[in-house]
This record gives sequence, structure tokens and C-alpha cells, in this order.
Amino acid sequence: MNIEQLNTDFGIEGQLKFVRGHGDLPFIEIKNNSATALISIYAAQVLSFQPIDATEDLLFLSEQSCYEVGKAIRGGIPICWPWFGSDPQDVEGLSHGFVRNDYWTVIDVSALSPFETKVTLNFTPSNLSDTTWPYDYALELQISIGSELRLELLTRNLGDQAFTITQAFHSYFKVGNIEQVQILGLEGAEYLDKCDEDTQKYQTELLMINAEVDRIYNGLEKTLIIDDTALKRRIEIRSSSHKSTVAWNPWLIRSEEFEDLAADSYQTFMCLETGNVGSNDIELLPYSEYRFSSQFKILGYQFKAG
Repeated sequence: MNIEQLNTDFGIEGQLKFVRGHGDLPFIEIKNNSATALISIYAAQVLSFQPIDATEDLLFLSEQSCYEVGKAIRGGIPICWPWFGSDPQDVEGLSHGFVRNDYWTVIDVSALSPFETKVTLNFTPSNLSDTTWPYDYALELQISIGSELRLELLTRNLGDQAFTITQAFHSYFKVGNIEQVQILGLEGAEYLDKCDEDTQKYQTELLMINAEVDRIYNGLEKTLIIDDTALKRRIEIRSSSHKSTVAWNPWLIRSEEFEDLAADSYQTFMCLETGNVGSNDIELLPYSEYRFSSQFKILGYQFKAG
């Protein structure tokens, strides 16, 4: 991609510019009166978001991440689409779909105010380097950078065949010490425990992490809170049009299996992912669309859960 041309077409003086990042990938740097952010055009992935009054980034990004076409970037907020987890048809062989492994297209940027910047990217079959997914679609992601981070994902079925998707914002949140974290808002929810052969269980208390966690919670519409005593902050997660929440931390043994993740990195991140996964798939009829969104905000530690 031509960085100079992107800056000519979409740059916003004093607020948004395009730069070459790791692996020579094109990144978007945003700095407004509310926050700074870094977005990779490859994968349409928010890699960093830090409000100006925050002492730490909202997001975790692995220091061993791969920045190479065809590989996923470990951290930030990858977009899982059109499937979450393994390929249901076992054709592509890509975990979490293919849109996090290719370039997106910048179609619009705007300075809504000195305090908020909006970026819109899209993905269509023409963006693909290599895939056999046989449907006609358009995917649009709107990213708003202000006092909070907002993502909105719109899927359009442009063809005369219905198709089914699963999807998620695979959010990696930075924490100070995973053993000093608790998750509020999951209490009373049903979940599948992927660490126990997909056994169905119920969350009877606050979720605390002291071992590998891989769970799919169903039917949640509550605001979720990551209570992080080590960083003395809380992270608020609000979503709409989603039916699933995934809680994941690989812990030590699983972390050692990932080449793009330091073995001790599990101590400093928590994945709490919103979307529609597992049995909560979404069928898009011909010429229909589906939209879901999530908002992320760093709160002062004095916040009381409602």
C-alpha cells in the first residue's frame, strides 16, 4: 500500500496519519484530545488504545507478535469472521476465519470533533489473497476513537444464497496481574467449559483466574467489568446484538505452545470476547445484513458495579 497516497486521500492534519509499522505493514496512528490509538490496516486490528488520562494501554499486544501477511497478529482486537475457532468446513484451515489474515480497505475517515476520530474499513472477496469461501458479501468495520473505544461490525449478504457465520471481537485486555483480576457480570450465566470437554456449567460467583480458562458464555446482555487491582482500574465492556461472551486465558502450559507469545505473558492479559459463536451462529438471508457493536472504556477504580 502506498502510504503517501493514503495520507493524501485520508490523512487528517494533527489527528490521523498513515505510517509503516512492524513488518512494513500499513498502520493508522490517531491522536486526538481524548486518546491515542494504533490500527493495523492488515486485519483491521486495533493494536493500541490509551485515553490521555490513562497510565496504561487498554489492550495487550505480544512483543513476539508476527507481522507477516497470512499470519495473525497476537493481541489488540482481532476480528474473527466468518467463523470463530476452527474452520467448520475444514477447507481453509484457518483458525478464527480469514479476515484477520489479509488487508482491508480504508473507505472513510472523519474527525467528528477534536475529541473523536472515526475510521471505516471494509473487506470483500476482492481483498482475499487466497480462499474458497463461496459467498458474495461485504464486511464493514467502523472504529471510533474517543474517551472510549467503539467497534461496529456490519455483515452484508450481497448474493442470492443464504450463509451462516460466527463472529467475535477477540479482545486482549492488558492487566497488571491475572491472579488479581476478577470479572463482574458473568454470574448466573450458562457456559461451555472448553477445558472440560465442552461440559455445560453455570457461573455461580465472580470469575477469578488461577488456571487455564476457555469458556463460551451464552445469552449474556449485561455490562461486563474487568476489575484489575494491580493496575488499580476497571474496564467496562458494553455490547449489542451479541449472544456470546468468551473468556480465555491460556495459563502457563498452553502459553508455551504459542511461538508469538512469551511464556509468562498470560500473567498480563485477559481475553473477554463478545460476539456470536458456537450454537449462537447467525444466518444471513439473501440481501440481508447483520450488525453488532462493542464499546470499551477504562474506569476509575472507585467505580461501583451496578
